[in-house]
Amino acid sequence: MKKRRTRRKYVNWESEIAKGNTDKFYHSTDWDIVREKVLERDKNTCQFFLGKWDDGKHKPNKYKLVRATMVHHIISIKERPDLALDINNMISLSFEAHEIIEDRTRFYFIKKEKVLRKERW
Repeated sequence: MKKRRTRRKYVNWESEIAKGNTDKFYHSTDWDIVREKVLERDKNTCQFFLGKWDDGKHKPNKYKLVRATMVHHIISIKERPDLALDINNMISLSFEAHEIIEDRTRFYFIKKEKVLRKERW
């Protein structure tokens, strides 16, 4: 368990997220506590690559045991700010699985071609 700062004051996260302060939420102590509980509940394993969670659009190529480093909101906090700290609305994912689910794989997992240059002596 990581050493965290003490909780300073109560914040109404539902109204803060509705205002658009999601960065403030993701850097809060409340988020750290809930994130650790979700990772502990799922035993730090990626639920997507285990085949225990399916969003209906994406499926893993093969099932494997991968360490989870991220926590994903099943229903986005922008859609439902009241579920921002609900443990039942969260799932543990690896970085690769989170990028697949968020449809950002086209940016990360593309191999770039090396540029060959003319040798000059």
